[in-house]
Order: sequence, then structure tokens, then C-alpha cells
Amino acid sequence: MAFSQRLIENIKTLLHSAAMENLNHDLYRAICEELHVVKMYYEMDLGDEDRYRNHRTGELVIAAKEVDKQLVLFDSGKKSGFSRQYRYYYEGYEYVHAYIEFEEGVKEEELDDSVYDLCADLVYILASRENLRRMLDFAETSDVLTGIPNLAYCQKKYDKMLQNADPHDFLLLRINLRNFKYINEVAGAGAGDEAIIQYSRKLFRTIEDDEGLCRLGGDNFVAFIHKENSKKFLKKVSSITINKLKAAPNNQFEIGAWVGISSLADDEEKNFLERLNDANVACGIGKSRLKQDVVFYGDNLKEMVMQGRDIIAAFPAAVKGHEFKPFFQPKVDMRTGELVGFEALCRWLHDGHFILPDQFVPILDREGLIPDLDLTIFNETCRAIRSWKDMGLNPPRISSNFSRKNLFVPRFENKILRVLEDNGLEAEDVEIEITESTKDIEYDRLIDFVKNLKEKGLFISIDDFGTGYSSLSLLHNIEADIIKIDKSFTDMVTEDRKSAVLIESVITIARKLDMQTIAEGVETKEQGKMLMEMGCNFAQGFYYSKPVDYQDATELIKKNPFKPITD
Repeated sequence: MAFSQRLIENIKTLLHSAAMENLNHDLYRAICEELHVVKMYYEMDLGDEDRYRNHRTGELVIAAKEVDKQLVLFDSGKKSGFSRQYRYYYEGYEYVHAYIEFEEGVKEEELDDSVYDLCADLVYILASRENLRRMLDFAETSDVLTGIPNLAYCQKKYDKMLQNADPHDFLLLRINLRNFKYINEVAGAGAGDEAIIQYSRKLFRTIEDDEGLCRLGGDNFVAFIHKENSKKFLKKVSSITINKLKAAPNNQFEIGAWVGISSLADDEEKNFLERLNDANVACGIGKSRLKQDVVFYGDNLKEMVMQGRDIIAAFPAAVKGHEFKPFFQPKVDMRTGELVGFEALCRWLHDGHFILPDQFVPILDREGLIPDLDLTIFNETCRAIRSWKDMGLNPPRISSNFSRKNLFVPRFENKILRVLEDNGLEAEDVEIEITESTKDIEYDRLIDFVKNLKEKGLFISIDDFGTGYSSLSLLHNIEADIIKIDKSFTDMVTEDRKSAVLIESVITIARKLDMQTIAEGVETKEQGKMLMEMGCNFAQGFYYSKPVDYQDATELIKKNPFKPITD
């Protein structure tokens, strides 16, 4: 069979259509009928890949209909006699098998191979071009990992929605998954990707046709929904089960979220990006400061934002002006009443009034300024020790807290030693308090951090002991001098048998490892007596004193007013 004029015209029509519009089933019909073809399809294994699939309809984005794992370009529905296979390669690898099925009665020896080979190649090239164009269009508006819409598409849909709706009837939400890093750390990045994919698709199925959801990247999402649907949507967001997740308990994981919501006031008019910024602020404050799962943006948050900006702006001058003050909480030997130490706690004296840590520490933490704050308080503490020594007093050893955020500041140990040197102090004058770490990479650096300071003769205490995941491992790998039993255990020592057993076990282990123990948060004589019976002789808490300023601490050093806890 040679090229007929009719076949040539049909090919011209197909080429022109492919250049000007999307290909479809009917555009192949004329050529297929001319060549006695009843079906054309690919065998291309997509596996479980749903990336290029419309999540609403489930249909593939590419220009083919998926039937029994075949990607069908044309099917007349007629019975076929025999088929031909065409193999196509990409960069030397076999990429796809294409098949042409012929109608019954056609004899293979009557076919002109040059005609069919050319038509098969032509259809493959045109279909590939069409699929590339569709996938590029899809990629432009879709998230690469999950296939759900991206921010650009979500914004366009929002703007289009406003042509027929009131923006005050919709909420715009910023969603950040809770503790998602745990999946990556425990199960690996591959499991994290799988969890994000599952989460995206389950959440996507909850929105209506005139609502929108997109992935910003990482574990962050944006949605706009009808106000009347908010209760149902937020309930769904609060807990989504991810199944078949390797390395997770029972192969599944429950994921909750922090949600910030922009709800327009009656007199407000804001565009999509302005509303998204409000929702971002609400989500961030809910996560870092309020510790609330769902937070609406409003006047109270605006005030907090302005306060945060003021705090960040004032921080450098406050450091230079010595506005950050250490307040000193006594540590006492319960057997003798002897003052054995202080813990330096941070307070900020600004414009004549004190700002409490919970008002500024989260803000400084978010801006990466905690190492500067810790070093400032340490320096102020050392200045106080120097002052007491110059007065002829003999102050007890004073501890200063250092956040895990300091671990990755280059040569931070040298900064601590330089402060000691600048104030003319010895290593035994101070104590460095560290907290248990929650990440392996932090844990390894923590070991080095402690080792470097111990080599210089500094005392090390482990703060809030028992609240981390690596407590016993920490005792094995870090040569600490003191273990501070967390207040949450001390509170329950006289009321809860489990807490008492745990505390006694820690005290016994510490003693056998030649470490001292001190109980935080001691508030009653009964707590003190029970702790001493267990072998813990040192205490810190309101039973003895709240944190006091420099002047009051000076009097405590001079007079040592504390009494032993006796029967």
C-alpha cells in the first residue's frame, strides 16, 4: 500500500491540528481508518506514579486513556486481527513499546512497511510532543513531588473565585505539619516524601470545587475554604493517618498541624498575598509563642508582631547597655543549710520595667539571637562574680545556661573561655548548664562541646535531666559533674510512686558515676526530706528563694540565712 492522496491529506490535517490544538481520539480516526487500524496504544509502566494525574478526576494528564495499564491513543472498538510492535529508545535505553492493531481480514504481507513505519513514528513524535506540552503545563501549576496545585495556581484560582464570590466568605489558611522532622529523622527522607504525598492527597480530597489547596514546599500548605466548611476542614487537618510507612510504629503515623488563619474583618480588603502573610504570621506565632494549634490573625497578633519587631530592633542596644540582667536562684545543701551555688536566670530591664523571658526569648530564638543572649548573660554573671570577689566576698560557684543553639556556633567554647579570661575568673568559679539533645547530630556535637570545656577545668551540669530521649546514653558519653533533676519529677516525688522510683534510680546511678545531683523546683519541706532520704542533698526552688537580683544575692552570700531541713 503506497501513500494515497487521501492519506497525505489526513496526515497534513493531523500535523496542523497537533501544531494548533490538543490532540484527541478523533484526530487519529481518519488516518487509522485509511490504514485499516482499529487500535493504537503504548505499553509504558507508570508503576504507582500518580504525579501526572488529576487528583479530582483521577485521569492522567497525558494525552492517552489508561486502560488495563495500556495508554490508548485510539480505539475504534472493532475486533482486531493481528498487531505490530514498535520499540522506541531514549539515550540508548528501551523506553516504550507502541502497538498498532489491524482490523480482521487484513493480511500482513499486503502491508507496505514504509508507510506504516512512517505513520507509527509520526504518531509517536506527535503524541510525545503533546504529552510534553501537557506535562509542562501541569508542572507550571503543580507541585513537583505531590502533583497537587502549587502556589501560583492556587492564587489564580482564588482571584478567579472572587469574580463571583465575596472574599469575606472565605478563610485563607497557612498549614505547617507538626513534628514532621521526626519522620525524616526516624524513617528517612524517602519515608518523609511518601508521607507528604499521602498527606497532600488526603487533604486535597476534603476541599470543594470552588476552594483551593496547594503545597508551598517542605511540610507547608496553603488553603482557602468556605467559612461554613472550616470546622470539618480543621478537624481533618488536626489528624491525618499516613499508612504503609516503613520504619514507623505499626507502619503508620498520625500527622497534626499548626494552622494560621486569615479571616477578613467586615471593612478589610486584602489581596491573596496580603492574606497569606497574615496567615503566615498567625501560624508562626501559634507555633513558637502561643503553642496553639489554630490561631486567627487579628489585632492582638498585630500587637505581638509589632512587639516582636521592637524587641529585635532594641536587642543590640540592650546588650551594649547591659539591660539583660542575671537573677540568681540559690542552690542549698539541705542537710546543713549551706549556700552552695546560684543559677543565673535571664531578666531584661528595659525602660524601667522588667520583660519576662517568655516575652522575648521565643522572638530572639526565631531570629537566631539566642547564642548572643546566652553569652551576654554569662558575661553579666561573670561581671557579678568579679564584683563580689573584689568586695572580698567568696561567692559560691554560679551556673549559667547555654541553649543547644550554641552548639553550631563556630568555636563557641573559645567564646566562653574568653569571657572568663576577660573578667579575671578561674574555671572553678562557674558552671555550664546544658540540656539534653533531641537530635543525633546535636548529640555528637554536644559530646565534643562538653569534652572541650572539661579539658579546661569547667564544671558541667545536665539541666532538666529525664525529659530528653537520651538520658542514660548522655550519662555514658558525657563526663558531667552534676545532674539536675527536672522540676516535673520533683513536683510528684511525694505523690507519685513512679516519679519517686525514677528519681531514686537517677540518684543511685549518679552516685555510682561520681556525679552530684540537685533537685530543681523544691517547694516544700516534705519534698526536701524525701529527696534527702533518697540520697539527693542539694536543692533549688521556692522553698529557699525565688531568683533575686544582684543586691539581694550579695546579702545572701554575706549572711547565708538558710537552715537545714530537719525533722
